[in-house]
Amino acid sequence: MAGRTFQPGVAEGQSTTRPPLFDDTNYAYWKERMRIFIQSNDYDSWLVIKHGETVPTKIVDGVLVPKLETEYTSNDKKKMQLNARAINFLYCAVNPDDYRKISRCKTANEMWNKLEVTYEGTSQVKDSKIDLLTHEYEVFMMMENETIDGMFERFSTIISNLDTHGKHYEDHVLVRKILRSLTPEWKSTVNPIKEGRDYNTLTYDALRGKLLTYEMSNFSSAAEIKREQNLSFKGVALKASSSKYVETSGSRESDILELFNDFLQNELEQLNESTKPTCYGCGERGHIKGHCPNRKFKKSKRQKQSNSSSSSSSDDEVAICLMAQSESEE
Repeated sequence: MAGRTFQPGVAEGQSTTRPPLFDDTNYAYWKERMRIFIQSNDYDSWLVIKHGETVPTKIVDGVLVPKLETEYTSNDKKKMQLNARAINFLYCAVNPDDYRKISRCKTANEMWNKLEVTYEGTSQVKDSKIDLLTHEYEVFMMMENETIDGMFERFSTIISNLDTHGKHYEDHVLVRKILRSLTPEWKSTVNPIKEGRDYNTLTYDALRGKLLTYEMSNFSSAAEIKREQNLSFKGVALKASSSKYVETSGSRESDILELFNDFLQNELEQLNESTKPTCYGCGERGHIKGHCPNRKFKKSKRQKQSNSSSSSSSDDEVAICLMAQSESEE
């Protein structure tokens, strides 16, 4: 059951009286929690799981055979009861599918080993995993612009997995590895730490505290300024890039102002253009049909043609009259 949240960052913990249930995921996490749970409730049961407890036996005709339950001594019964208690711990912590995998085992030790082989593999598979994790450990480096918390989280995952597979590193080894993994801008911090009196006794957690303190006092303000500059520049550049290629290599205040002015002018031009009316006479923008200059031009042209034709017809009539008059005089 998921823990209830009482306030941000604070949730209800899991039960201390029920074993953690294994759901076929993250076996290493479940295995460690199960080990602590059994040890805290009955350490003898954990020893039975770890080292095993054989069924009571007897010798018959020189051959070792299991005892019948009716032949158990008081000491035999205590051993079998302890084994049954350990088995019960495991049964209460696995789902039905895993129960079927271990139900044929006779001892808690056999069940525990069966789960290990199923989810961790054989010794050969374990060795291969250790080799892979060791390689990740050896090539580990801090990434560019990575925080101390982020780096330690990645590194802790690697060494935690190595611990689960039985490979452990002492604190002084981890401290030296972390210092070698830092990026060049941390060089001014690494040298004083190496030259300090407590370098040889510095713990992994103490080193983390030192680096976090230095990061907060020296990198946070510079990083914040750089982040704000990048955000302001990107906000303008994304919109301006649709009409103009943006050269982002030298972002300065003057560049940002120039880009913003270009963008604003372009937006205003597009806005003015989109708000102009459309003439349904000629189809052009910027006027309506009643005030269409093309219409007036056509009307004026038609009027001139009409005047010209009427003028020519009047001239024809005058000419005809003159001809008729001259004929009558003759």
